[in-house]
Amino acid sequence: MSTNYKFRSRLTRRDFLKMAAVGTAGLALPNLFAGCAPSPAAQTAKLNVLVPAAPDPAPPGVAAFSEEAFAAWKTANKAEVAYEAPPWPQLHDKMAANFASGKYVHDIMYNCGWAPEFADYLLDFVDDLPADLVADLPASSFSTVTWGGKRLGVIFTLSLMTLFYNTEHLSAIGITEPPKTWDELKGYAKELTGGGRYGWVLNYGAPEGIGGVASYWMIFLQQAGGKVYDENGNPVFNNEAGVDALQFMMDLMESTDPGAISYVGINDATNVFSSGQASMMMNWPFMWTPANDPATSAIAGKVGSAILPAGAAGSASIDGTDAYTISKLSPNPDLARNLIEFYLDKEVQKRQVLDTGWLPIRMSVLNDPEVQEKAPNAAVILEQAKYPYDSFVTPDYNAITTAIGVEIQKALSGTQTAAETIQNAFDQTTEIIKKRS
Repeated sequence: MSTNYKFRSRLTRRDFLKMAAVGTAGLALPNLFAGCAPSPAAQTAKLNVLVPAAPDPAPPGVAAFSEEAFAAWKTANKAEVAYEAPPWPQLHDKMAANFASGKYVHDIMYNCGWAPEFADYLLDFVDDLPADLVADLPASSFSTVTWGGKRLGVIFTLSLMTLFYNTEHLSAIGITEPPKTWDELKGYAKELTGGGRYGWVLNYGAPEGIGGVASYWMIFLQQAGGKVYDENGNPVFNNEAGVDALQFMMDLMESTDPGAISYVGINDATNVFSSGQASMMMNWPFMWTPANDPATSAIAGKVGSAILPAGAAGSASIDGTDAYTISKLSPNPDLARNLIEFYLDKEVQKRQVLDTGWLPIRMSVLNDPEVQEKAPNAAVILEQAKYPYDSFVTPDYNAITTAIGVEIQKALSGTQTAAETIQNAFDQTTEIIKKRS
């Protein structure tokens, strides 16, 4: 999911989905939203919604699921919904240009870690959502959409990185369970490396964004007991946890596919794993389906998933941050919130995972037996969600992750020590924050 939020044109975590089929089943719920109907005298309202095109994480009306329920919602609310659904890489710049114009363009916008950057333009609406809905969402999911004490969006798919492993490879060396600790991960990876095969693979070629090497280090940082910022937003990673997290990544390099340092997207690493050339990796949950599809994977039926191995402070991950937000310029903010509530309805969330593969965010739906049968990794994601998964997004996230990531790449290439790297990254991050307006 490596993402240059401002200028990159390539897809990353999402490209691979294009090789997998998107389901077409819909769900008929003719009376589900009747209670939301306005008075007969109400005029038809129109909502303009900016989202990515399918097979990226798109809502009903763009992706093929809950189509009849969506039609029923529009009828009940006397509303029209006009979607603008460009390819995912165009979303950030399109949104930035719209906000810069100062004119109303969209009511609802998909955001992927950009809420802090666009905070001045987004509505703080989460407190107005139904209490039972908010209670069904992981509390940590709001960390990536919160800025200045305001919750500016709601995540709609629980996309946490977890461990993917080749069950056949582990079995061949007498291992029946995935690694649970850093030491086990490092030991297993070393034992699995040899004969042109590597114990570990990941994409370290892009420094910036969620899914860039800096964000992977943030996973290990949390597992080591550290964090990027303190409660006042000041960097605090120039410490033992910051160094230990990077040192672990460096120690793992002897068992890591050497191409990892040049792989710029998660799909580059996934292709190595899916070909059987690597035994373990961190990955996003949407990769479960193509990794187990014989049409796209040489290891179908041999893929296991588990929570990420624990460091000194336990397991931790990062979030893909796929969220819906509402523009302050929306002429229909209540109706926009109503539509987001529809997107997060339990039955709609269930169809989302069953028909498209994108996991729900609602805990009750993740626990649904039918969901867990269709998406066996849902139970793993549910367990991973019990641990921290802060992505540490800020208005200058791209600049900060670029600075940190470039330094980490130097360390992984063997040109500087972990301590030197963390010091350099800390100094650059401090300077970037000083320039924040």
